[in-house]
Amino acid sequence: MKATHTLLVLGVCAVAVVGSPVFAQQDNGGHMLQITRVEVKFGHVSKFRDGMQAWKTCYTENDGPNTWSAWNNVDGRAGVFHLVSLMENWAMLDSPAEAGRECWPVIEEEVAPHVSSVSTSHARQMPAWSGEAEGYEVVRLHQFRAAGNGRQFREVVGEITSILKEAEFQHLGEWYRVDGGDSRRPNYFVVEHYDNFAAMDEERTSPYRALVDAVGEERADALWEQFGNSLRDDWEYSSELLRRVDELSRMSVDD
Repeated sequence: MKATHTLLVLGVCAVAVVGSPVFAQQDNGGHMLQITRVEVKFGHVSKFRDGMQAWKTCYTENDGPNTWSAWNNVDGRAGVFHLVSLMENWAMLDSPAEAGRECWPVIEEEVAPHVSSVSTSHARQMPAWSGEAEGYEVVRLHQFRAAGNGRQFREVVGEITSILKEAEFQHLGEWYRVDGGDSRRPNYFVVEHYDNFAAMDEERTSPYRALVDAVGEERADALWEQFGNSLRDDWEYSSELLRRVDELSRMSVDD
């Protein structure tokens, strides 16, 4: 079965690295994320979740050393889950966890039948552009595809985030550069954090408003226009709203 074969990446590789208990935790070294996106068949979400919980139990009982976080789409296509692991470097992929192999039958029998597709991507944190956050359960991903070689995008985002940091903007997100990919994927994304859904109802100063307050409307408008011009015309922006699924996450080796 094609889905079963593809899920080898999910069951053995995606959590074969040291994982993070959150979606995008600040790291001084500019860590990497491995993100496995799973699309579940319509009407199969409950069975998929049961299968993933069984896999998590098996992995824990086999002394699996790694952690990860699971996230579920709130908008967009229904039944989409993101499994996120933290990586220090590419070399970590050379040593998959033995527990993942031991628990492969659970993936094959209890997870794969409920999955329609799986894809994996890697992204590297950009500390110079990023703010800090902790204790959040909801995130919105703002995803961008830069025009050309991305130089104009990097220059203008670097300038904007530098101004916002200097102004001590409280809601500066966590920026990542996507390594590899194709026309269906963004080049960059920024993670906007919320403690919970109720926090989304609260009034927040927008990055644009903070920019105006810091450098004036004329300069802010010029930077905003440069940012828009740095994006591809055919695929410039998309967003996803995600909530953390604690029962499918392994926040620590004691879970």
